[in-house]
Amino acid sequence: MDKNEQLYYIDFDKLFENFADKYYVEHSDDYDGPDDFAKDLDEIYHKWATSPQHVLGGLSPSEFFNRIPNDELVDILKGSCVGENNPCSLLFDRIATEPELLDELAELALETTETKLLMVTIALISELGGADDDFYLEMIERDIDAACKDSCIEVLCDRADDVRDRLLERAAATDDIAMKELYAEPLTFCEAGNDDILSLLRELLASDDNTAYVAELIGRYGDDRACGDLYKLLDTCNYAEFLEIRNAIEELGGTVDPHYRDFSSDPVYISMKKAGHGDNN
Repeated sequence: MDKNEQLYYIDFDKLFENFADKYYVEHSDDYDGPDDFAKDLDEIYHKWATSPQHVLGGLSPSEFFNRIPNDELVDILKGSCVGENNPCSLLFDRIATEPELLDELAELALETTETKLLMVTIALISELGGADDDFYLEMIERDIDAACKDSCIEVLCDRADDVRDRLLERAAATDDIAMKELYAEPLTFCEAGNDDILSLLRELLASDDNTAYVAELIGRYGDDRACGDLYKLLDTCNYAEFLEIRNAIEELGGTVDPHYRDFSSDPVYISMKKAGHGDNN
């Protein structure tokens, strides 16, 4: 392993932990206990980040990261996510100031399946202003960790109007209900009244087992033409679905009597009633 490769596997969290432990021992008279000490951790972290470290050849962690050439930063990021290691916040901050690395980070995110690396990379892409629409559309279609996918969906929700037509095209081209759900979520942030979006939501309501979630999407979208579709489900839904359907109908301007049906034998209702949250007798 050459010198650069060794740098990839330095445990900076452990370095700081050792520094903080030593600092606490040396300044224990200044604190009432660990909780009192914790309030100064940001200041102590700064002290550590600017203090020479033997393992870094006498450089401070801040100086160490500032000296790394740009073309090595992403490789070090990958190394710092191996096994139990985590990337140092100083490395994150350094990369987040280098916009020229955005394309390399996007390429890495589209290739890796390692959840830790993927989460960090997506966060860095966001810090650098975000990637193009194609990146996020491709990411939500990958088989990756749900939290990573959710982060990408959030970006598409913010860009809903810009990606509307492409999301609708993808939704129309697949029979996968789970994918249709993913495409539908950003679309509900578009202005209400689009016939194709309404058609997609109605399709999901008719074929998706996740009725409560689809009702939530419909309520958010705000097209009152879907009210009739929701009312039709009130006689057959369970209590959890009833709550979301009722909320959606009310968001669309309709009304539903909270005592519309007797849910006294419904497991969800029974559980909520015991917790003091049920509203149907």
